[in-house]
Amino acid sequence: MTPLIVTEVEAFWKPEPWFVVVLTATGAVLLLALGWLLSRILRGVPGNEGSVERLMEAPRMEMSQQHFDGRAHDVRTGRDYLFSTRTGARRWL
Repeated sequence: MTPLIVTEVEAFWKPEPWFVVVLTATGAVLLLALGWLLSRILRGVPGNEGSVERLMEAPRMEMSQQHFDGRAHDVRTGRDYLFSTRTGARRWL
């Protein structure tokens, strides 16, 4: 039996160098965008400072009359303002 000699070379894909750079940069931007989006979503989890309850409370306050339970004088500007101890809202007079 005689040995067989391979005379064909298998074709393989070899991308251009610019394509590799573009593909890598696109992947990096995609990962950064997903990380940013995930951090924004996790900041909205109840119990964190940016909780959903606090975000949902703001439109409700705008619809109803805000209750200001105090009045103060700003010495720097000389103007008076109303404030709410419950929400922290302020309104200049």
